[in-house]
Amino acid sequence: MLTNSNRQFKKKQLTRKLLKDAFIDLILENNDVNSITISEITDRADFNRGTFYIHYLDKIDLLEDLYQDAIEGIHECIMKPYRNTDKVVFNGAIPSIKLIFEHIEEHKRLYKSLDLIENNTDIYHRLEQFLWNLFTKEIEIERETDALETDYEVFLSFQIHATVGVIKYWIKKNFIFPTNYMSEQLTSFYSDKVIAMNFKNQKSNEP
Repeated sequence: MLTNSNRQFKKKQLTRKLLKDAFIDLILENNDVNSITISEITDRADFNRGTFYIHYLDKIDLLEDLYQDAIEGIHECIMKPYRNTDKVVFNGAIPSIKLIFEHIEEHKRLYKSLDLIENNTDIYHRLEQFLWNLFTKEIEIERETDALETDYEVFLSFQIHATVGVIKYWIKKNFIFPTNYMSEQLTSFYSDKVIAMNFKNQKSNEP
């Protein structure tokens, strides 16, 4: 049975979702974010301006929520297959890569709208920074012996830029290839170099 606090939380989440969906629609229609007004967003979502300001400070605050949704979605895809373990060994396939492409396809309107926003902290710069922090602070990539000749940070920089570059290509090409094909393509960049990932802040359930 839902409590009042649970109902209020669900209502808040629904309102924010409708505002975000309206904003995404307008970005895709205008191919731009700067010309969109708060009144247009609230009209599209069928709310008044007062409702908007209950949830967001301004349009930039709403845009930041879209960026957060995108990055958190990819973070969830990376971590989901490996919960409750401190190490995972790969044998060709990397499950998280397939989940990333499936997630982006499921939320393609979000990612396509963010792709249209060009600035110094666009979705691709943010994704690169997120992956850098993830693989320097939370996850350590274990490499094949021949790959150890390359400095870890140089290796990591190459892998991150390659990953984001493939994602960027797919989005800008309007998702012309299926998710399985894209995950196979990106996995091929890793399969001969990456053998395992060590999770620094997770503990296995095993005794």
